[in-house]
Amino acid sequence: MGLTHESTDMSRLDDELERQAEISELQLAARIHAARIAGTGPHDCIDCDDPIPQERREAIRGCERCTDCQTIHEFQTARHYGGQR
Repeated sequence: MGLTHESTDMSRLDDELERQAEISELQLAARIHAARIAGTGPHDCIDCDDPIPQERREAIRGCERCTDCQTIHEFQTARHYGGQR
């Protein structure tokens, strides 16, 4: 009987974590969209706080990461979603 209850709790926790991840993705997408509309986006990388070069901010409107951190982020995202590199 206890195992079924734990299984149900884990299922609810999984559902809540998935919902929170979706909300985070939507919030990030909204921030990126707002930055693209507003102009060139932040001047410092959201991951390492290093300055993002003006040329990059102008070429990729709304970018939030320096080139190195963006590369790492894309690699981690691809691995998380099952992509292979």
